Amino acid sequence: MKTVSVIVDLPTRQTNQPFTYAIPDDLLDFDLLGHRVRVPFGRRFLMGYVVAVDEKPAGDFQLKTIESIVDKQPILNHEMLALSDWLARYVFSYRVQVIQAMLPNAFKPRYLKGLKIVGDVSKELRQTIFLGNDEIEFLAKNYDPQQTAMINELIRQGKIVQTTTIEKKNKAKTVKVLSAKLSAGELSELLKSRRRSEAQKKLLIFLADHENAFFQSKELADILGISVSTIATAEKNNWLEKSQMPLTRNPVKNISVKKTEAVKLTADQQSVFDQLLASITKGENKTFLLEGITGSGKTEVYLQLIEKTIAEGKTALLLVPEIALTPQMIRRVKARFLDSVALIHSGLSDGQRLDQWEEIRDGKIKIVIGTRSAVFSPLSNIGLIIIDEEHETNYKQEDNPRYHARDVALWRAKYHKAVTLLGSATPSLESRARAQKGLFQLLTMKHRAVSGAVLPKVSIVDMREVWQRQHTDSDFSPELLDAIKQRQLNHEQSILLLNRRGFSSFVMCRNCGYVPHCPNCNVSLTLHMDSHSLNCHYCGYEEAIPNTCPVCGSHQIRYVGTGTEKVAAKLNSLITGIKLVRLDQDTTRKKGSLEKILSDFAARKYDVLLGTQMVAKGLDFPDVTLVGVINADVGLNLPDYRSGEKTFELLTQVAGRAGRDQKTGEVIIQSFNPDNYAIKLAADQNYEAFYKSEMLLRHLADYPPYFYTIQIAVSGPDQFLTSQAIDQVSAFIRPQLDPKTIVLGPTPKAIAKLRNRYYFQIILKYKADQNLENTLTSLQTDFAEKLSKNIYLSIDRDPVSFI
Repeated sequence: MKTVSVIVDLPTRQTNQPFTYAIPDDLLDFDLLGHRVRVPFGRRFLMGYVVAVDEKPAGDFQLKTIESIVDKQPILNHEMLALSDWLARYVFSYRVQVIQAMLPNAFKPRYLKGLKIVGDVSKELRQTIFLGNDEIEFLAKNYDPQQTAMINELIRQGKIVQTTTIEKKNKAKTVKVLSAKLSAGELSELLKSRRRSEAQKKLLIFLADHENAFFQSKELADILGISVSTIATAEKNNWLEKSQMPLTRNPVKNISVKKTEAVKLTADQQSVFDQLLASITKGENKTFLLEGITGSGKTEVYLQLIEKTIAEGKTALLLVPEIALTPQMIRRVKARFLDSVALIHSGLSDGQRLDQWEEIRDGKIKIVIGTRSAVFSPLSNIGLIIIDEEHETNYKQEDNPRYHARDVALWRAKYHKAVTLLGSATPSLESRARAQKGLFQLLTMKHRAVSGAVLPKVSIVDMREVWQRQHTDSDFSPELLDAIKQRQLNHEQSILLLNRRGFSSFVMCRNCGYVPHCPNCNVSLTLHMDSHSLNCHYCGYEEAIPNTCPVCGSHQIRYVGTGTEKVAAKLNSLITGIKLVRLDQDTTRKKGSLEKILSDFAARKYDVLLGTQMVAKGLDFPDVTLVGVINADVGLNLPDYRSGEKTFELLTQVAGRAGRDQKTGEVIIQSFNPDNYAIKLAADQNYEAFYKSEMLLRHLADYPPYFYTIQIAVSGPDQFLTSQAIDQVSAFIRPQLDPKTIVLGPTPKAIAKLRNRYYFQIILKYKADQNLENTLTSLQTDFAEKLSKNIYLSIDRDPVSFI
């Protein structure tokens, strides 16, 4: 008997294994590997993924048979099947969750519940419930309690059965197109009539010359400069034939650019390019870490390496850490390579992602640009994988499956014998340490690419002294305010960074100290003046701004702290005629708003771009000569061992936005901790000194990269039961781990309550522990089954934060 192994679409501990099914006779000669199939599972049908085909007998027991295939083509190739198997084990996740993460959302099935008549039922019920049909879709909300009771009784009697239908969401979008219905000779005859209008003559001549072409109505009207009504009349007269044609939704094709050519590389760039090209040409599986200062021309090196990779007959993948970086990057790449490029990120519609995914799978696309999830793009014969701004924590998925795009990229590069290039001005300590050990090859670019461009002059302003001099808690020092005014007068631009959105951090009663908190999370609410509300940035809870204190009744409500919204309002009041635009999550919610803000700023419609960390990376505006950091201390004192590293990276990156052309750049950093090593070394743009200082601290505290870490978290709606569960986890793992493995906790997480769930954690720090993998696998499978209902356990390898 020929059988298949199927991973069913049910992410539970009990179903986290392949199930064996028999292949029906009509599919015996069909290659089912990688296909989605509809299979019976218990009393229902589920969708599943065929992960193996077995020629051997399945045994003496009776097997269930595959009911049908879902797609004409397989959606998982051999590489993706192997990758899903490895990644599920590596990140302690269910394999079906990994498979779903690898595929566009459009491949997730929708299960429709139904009812089917299989016995004798009354005519009245057939008419009132089934509307004269034998089978219907069942939505419980459509029936009153009496009807529901009647349906349940008929199900118990076996006269009605419940059914499950799997609805395909990955359907191609089609559009109405028109083509000539008559031959060229017949169209010419029509032209001889004197009653034809000029518009009709234009149309008839065009159709005679384009006999087998297809056009949309508006497209045809625009080409000929005629009205849509003329085309509608032609359709009514049977000159045109209507049909449906699949439409490929590729957002890259709608981007208008001018073709560019490769530029001559600097000595730094050429040295890096030559070393990478040698490995690409040889087909070596090698990883390079490119440490290049801001403005050193890393992107141009990427483009020329991609060009050589394509010339070798291979494909290339370029990852950026967040959507904010894609507009400029995709324009540069499309300008060089035109339409052989696809874009993948979470801001696209499901249809756009699906169509591009299919174009990539079918070999029509050679270059993919995208954020974290683009690492799963179904490219074949990969020659080069580039991870830009590789230090960014956005490359780590925070929800199941908790993968890091860098780990997936390295696995795929090994599979394809490809080159991996990790690029950053401030490499992560883990990557830099690997380069130090020789696991990665370190490459450097120490000079800016534009002739005459140098790193900007950076100064630190002690805001403690400013507040003492001004006797007020102003957001702007005189130095920064004067510099912004000067740029406005010089018709130059400024970028301001404040890594906190909203108007104020929180609201407080000055009489009794009351601070409104989110009822669902253990955090204070942030004030948003544009919506006149207090918001929780974790669960979305919203309430009105109080006029009086709900505790003491006082009217002394004070807005404490500063966000981008407040800074924007303040700057507009301080500088007459300043044109400012904000770039944060609040201003980029609408589709296309991010691209519009950046394109408008590039077109000099604004003097100042104010934003959160979205403004700090990858942006290249030649007229920006000033960067101001409103408060460099945001995030510096968080309970996270990476806070110093993140602060240094953010300040160094945002400082690099200034003076990227030949104009001199200036950076002003405002801080209440001007002597902090991360802030001082960022001002000096001295990555090497920071690396040595931070590595010393990590070594003293036994943190990465000297130790690997794993976070085990338990969450639940009941604080006491969740606390009990984490204690049970601790008692389970401690006896099995190597004595040298450091176990921290159990403790509540830094934010102990989120979305009405309580969180506790255990941190493991280890160098080598032979028992670790088996212990955690057993914890995930055997032990987790014993946990109380609604208590969830998660295991996060190499977490980027413990908050």
